[in-house]
Amino acid sequence: MFDEFRLKDVEDALIKHGVRGFTLHPVRGRGRYFDSFNENHLIKHIQMEVYAMSEQANDIAQVVVEAAHVNADSEGLVCIVPVNDLFWIHDKCSATDGDFKFHQ
Repeated sequence: MFDEFRLKDVEDALIKHGVRGFTLHPVRGRGRYFDSFNENHLIKHIQMEVYAMSEQANDIAQVVVEAAHVNADSEGLVCIVPVNDLFWIHDKCSATDGDFKFHQ
């Protein structure tokens, strides 16, 4: 999760590295930092999902961390979650390595 004002930088960095697809969710949460001026103390963030090959996951996570980082206490986490398989609805087939073209 990262600050919504960093979205353009994160998006540009991912596209530069060949990541074309991702999903965004506006979320509110509380972690190490909280908004003491807000009644419920929650911070607005963007949650992003990027599907990639396991070999590329750490590199993509680094791209997101570098692009989202502003050295603020309210910065969130990047989480890597394994997925067993992905299926394309349009052709009813599993996604392949060639569908994910991350590059350094």
